[in-house]
Amino acid sequence: MTDPEPPSKDELLSELLRHLPPRGMAKRWAVLPQPHTALALECQHLATALKQDPEFGLYLRRHPIIRQSTDTMLAQFAMVANVRWQSVPELVQPLARRGWHIARWLPTFLIVDGPLGRVLRSAESPLNRVLCSRKGEYPILAEARDAFNHETFRLVRNGVAHWAFLWQETSGGSQLVILDESSGAPTITVTLVEAEAMHLLAFSIVEALDQEVFRRAAPGVSNRGHS
Repeated sequence: MTDPEPPSKDELLSELLRHLPPRGMAKRWAVLPQPHTALALECQHLATALKQDPEFGLYLRRHPIIRQSTDTMLAQFAMVANVRWQSVPELVQPLARRGWHIARWLPTFLIVDGPLGRVLRSAESPLNRVLCSRKGEYPILAEARDAFNHETFRLVRNGVAHWAFLWQETSGGSQLVILDESSGAPTITVTLVEAEAMHLLAFSIVEALDQEVFRRAAPGVSNRGHS
């Protein structure tokens, strides 16, 4: 018996994004029939605008960590995505399942808080200037930036990045209890599906910027720094 075909990127993103509007995130993006395809097309449009701005390539050269960290994160994700926690002995599967999720979340949340965050929010970033001056042309990226700044997203991102969370199993499924890193007091609880949705939202933006913007708008800039 052959394994079923894995869902397409559009199907997977559509399935997970629908869990975020109740939290106040990605309300317009979540209802698109092909959210991944729409993101790719929007990023291609952005690349066309940035390709006419010589400052963009210079900006990436001045900040080589942007391409370096993106390349490293995508490589790490490709490795972890192919790991099957179900293949380990049944006794340790609950721990393996937790580790599989955390190993995927951690680099994604860290890069959004670091190098990629600067590209999207820094006043000196040509990409940010285009998004600010022509915001209506990039509704998905605008929603993604809003999501990155949303309190729920920030609490989950910081909790995972600082290992300040508890994993708990309930009758309704797995949950993440995010803790204040100073006091240890709970700050917010999200379901496993919600945490996955926030991770996939962030990962999809990172991947699209790398594949559809950086490589198209500044093809001469190596992901190892200066070309």
